[in-house]
Amino acid sequence: MNRLRLKPSTGWFAADDSFKRALVQLSDGAFKLFVLLCLEAQRPSGRLAFRQGELARKLGKSRRSVGTYLKQLQEKGICRIASGSNQYDSGTLTISAQYWPYETDSSQSTESSPEETAYLKAIEPLYISRPCVRFSLSEADRSLARKWFLQSIDLSVVEQAILLGCGRKYVAWLNGQNGEPIGSLYYFDPILQDVLSQDLSPDYCHFNRQQVNRLEGRWLKFTNGNPKSGCEKFAQPNPLKERRDEMMLTP
Repeated sequence: MNRLRLKPSTGWFAADDSFKRALVQLSDGAFKLFVLLCLEAQRPSGRLAFRQGELARKLGKSRRSVGTYLKQLQEKGICRIASGSNQYDSGTLTISAQYWPYETDSSQSTESSPEETAYLKAIEPLYISRPCVRFSLSEADRSLARKWFLQSIDLSVVEQAILLGCGRKYVAWLNGQNGEPIGSLYYFDPILQDVLSQDLSPDYCHFNRQQVNRLEGRWLKFTNGNPKSGCEKFAQPNPLKERRDEMMLTP
């Protein structure tokens, strides 16, 4: 008798009796979404960072329909969902233990994994080391960083987004524009999405870091090394030169 073997060694999902329960509890569209979520969720935790628009694209459905399906999954107790601030922001979703066939650590639902903890610790110095940043990471910032972790966004990409955001802030200040220091990691999220859409070379990343360090040095020199002295006192150097710097800082 031949032994059964899986054709692909990866990419499969262990469907058990919970699939049968979900099949009779959910509408066709919601069950189809449930299958997609199961295939894409992290195996150790049953968690997934998602964007409603991206789910709609993958299913060939409208955003409104996917919103209805997500609501149904939550109402049936199949998933726990933390939505983004708007329809374009990413949210996080956790498939309930009763519908997740893999064993998970009891700590996974309430505590970060070692990999996630290391990821957050690596982001913090990239963020707070820049003098144009006013606050350390808040709980909301950490939630955003966790979404980036679940999306498998490399730390080098996060660093480039932070560098670009800080560089643009320095350019604005050095051109005499008033504005508050950066107060949240969310400031960098749209910039990170732009970086993800482009293929930046290592040479560019090195150049970008040098440019930001140079702009930061000019700002600190003007404020006599006191980054909290207030942006309203900034001088107005050659605007054309600083606008050229801003163009170079744009990926």
